[in-house]
Amino acid sequence: MSFIPTVTCRRCGHQYSGIHRRCPNCGTRRVQQSGRTPAGTSSTVRGTVANGRAAVNAKWQMVVGLILVAAIIIAVIVLVTVSLNGEDAKPAVTISPVSSISPTPTPTPTPTPTPTVTVTSLKIRYYNEERKEFAVPVGGITPLNVEVYPKDVTASPEWAIADSSIASINVKDDGTVEVKGVKSGNTTLTATCGGITATCKVYVKG
Repeated sequence: MSFIPTVTCRRCGHQYSGIHRRCPNCGTRRVQQSGRTPAGTSSTVRGTVANGRAAVNAKWQMVVGLILVAAIIIAVIVLVTVSLNGEDAKPAVTISPVSSISPTPTPTPTPTPTPTVTVTSLKIRYYNEERKEFAVPVGGITPLNVEVYPKDVTASPEWAIADSSIASINVKDDGTVEVKGVKSGNTTLTATCGGITATCKVYVKG
């Protein structure tokens, strides 16, 4: 066993004999390591005031750590409980079946009633003259028309002859009439419109 220690160069890692002050490989100076054990601090020495304070601080640190751990555990439990209760409190969603919607029928518009015009006056005329009577020879023809009041009445008059063997009538599309003498005699011509009747005496001469 050698009494001379072997030194490892702190720069290049070469091992050499401790009798050298420098590394024979790179020339780095050897550092003499102290063999003394470092003295402990006052807080590590039992019975000192610093050691008592360190013990008290260690206890309080442990208490605070336990309190923090307990608070974290309680917070986790509360969060989990609230989350579960929130899921249970959600109302159930009920989906109603879609009902068939019948289209609303379109109402039929009510037609506006046309006001009825009441005939107040009816006159038989020969051209522009009102006639209550007239004469016509056998075989002769006399044209007649009617004057209806009010003027906006659009209904056509109905013509009739009391004795068609004495005089005949021919009603035109425009509502006028032609009276023709058949044989000698007297008869009556009648015009009716809107419930009003007008008469005219007809004399047929041979």
